Amino acid sequence: MFDMRVDPEGNLLPGKTWDDSPGLPPAQTHMLLSMLDAPIAIDRCFVEACEDFVAGALLTELSAIESETTVPGAWITVAPEDIERRIALPASQQTAALRVLLDQGLVEHSPRATHVDGLRIRWPELLALIRRRAQERTAGIPWPPRRPDDPSAKGTAVASGVRS
Repeated sequence: MFDMRVDPEGNLLPGKTWDDSPGLPPAQTHMLLSMLDAPIAIDRCFVEACEDFVAGALLTELSAIESETTVPGAWITVAPEDIERRIALPASQQTAALRVLLDQGLVEHSPRATHVDGLRIRWPELLALIRRRAQERTAGIPWPPRRPDDPSAKGTAVASGVRS
């Protein structure tokens, strides 16, 4: 209810009269509340692992729900409406993101008789994929690093200011 003079049942609040202003228009109130709502956080490592922003967002949220309600690796039951409420991800995008996660083997799906299916994050596979993506992204970095004046270093390094 957007009328600031009444309680949720429509009763006039103490100290208020029907002549008082009802408050901001509903659209303006909704806009302000949406601006003050909790931000949506997305784990970058999940986006990079999935190579899909929306799948990474869904995986982040499933991880958060798992940590709030169960132990790692347990089945999570969450309705599509709850995901939409939590991260503003419509059902159609949830379906597409879930398909990416299933195809990559990062999530298991267990259909249930109700409209709320079970999902489980496959943590060993996810962590292995994150590790592999990190190795791919850093493959060109020589490791361990060597000092330029190290004689065992390949090639000859010339110290600054020294000419041959």
